[in-house]
Amino acid sequence: MEHRGVALDDSRNAGPIAFFAPKEVTRESLRQSLTVAMRGKSAADVEAAVDRVLEKIARGPIRPNPPVSQSLAEVADPWYGLGTHPDIVEIMWKLDKELPQPCRWVFWGRPALVHSDTGVVFAVGIGTIGHVMRLPPRVLEAADPRHARTVVSRNAGQSFDIGPAGPEWRFVSAHAREAEWCRMAYEFSGNDAP
Repeated sequence: MEHRGVALDDSRNAGPIAFFAPKEVTRESLRQSLTVAMRGKSAADVEAAVDRVLEKIARGPIRPNPPVSQSLAEVADPWYGLGTHPDIVEIMWKLDKELPQPCRWVFWGRPALVHSDTGVVFAVGIGTIGHVMRLPPRVLEAADPRHARTVVSRNAGQSFDIGPAGPEWRFVSAHAREAEWCRMAYEFSGNDAP
């Protein structure tokens, strides 16, 4: 069966499409990121780093932003080429094996699970942080409040808030019930659009 890809016109995908879209790099966005990454450095050091990055971008060539939707066959390396830690990619692909249909997909250059019939994105791997899922109301009602929308990256000390993707999205990395929840997320995403 052929996978339909990400349904760009499905309202359930509006939040994740906007949230995960590559962000424009500006002087201010770089300054914010580098201030956190260069904790303890002076403002002058941060500004010098900002200038170096902007100069590099101006010299080019810069890799273009990935498309919103790609099959695994369209990417050079579906394990190491997705900008997500290979361990997280492996978890995502293992979760996929537990589903009734293959749902492996690439969403904005990240490993994702996308319902093959409806095109609804229901799980996304994120860098070195982990993965998030679009969970049905019955799981959200019973979920431990620790499975929040925000996590703090141990490496960069930055918080990552999935809330803007939509109210059903939660971090579920390393949860004992993540395979069960993934199946429920799959079924939830297979329903007709609201």
